[in-house]
Amino acid sequence: MTKVLPIMLLLILGFFIFSAVNIHYGQPVFDSSKYYIDHGVADTGALNIVTSIYLGYRAYDTLGEATVFFAAALGVFMLLRRSGEGERD
Repeated sequence: MTKVLPIMLLLILGFFIFSAVNIHYGQPVFDSSKYYIDHGVADTGALNIVTSIYLGYRAYDTLGEATVFFAAALGVFMLLRRSGEGERD
């Protein structure tokens, strides 16, 4: 009886994940790669398509990733430092 609940939850979660993947990859809602290639230079002004995607379209995403990485590194630093180090009375 104790193993029935986790198995049921796992099956339900698997169903929702499979449904989400099937919906998004079965029929794409928006063909972003074609849009980036066709409008990348005009929208961002960058001549390199990789640069236009990375810095023009995904700049906020990149900034968010850097912020999360900084917060994680700061958290690890705070956990691993010695208790008396750097503290004043």
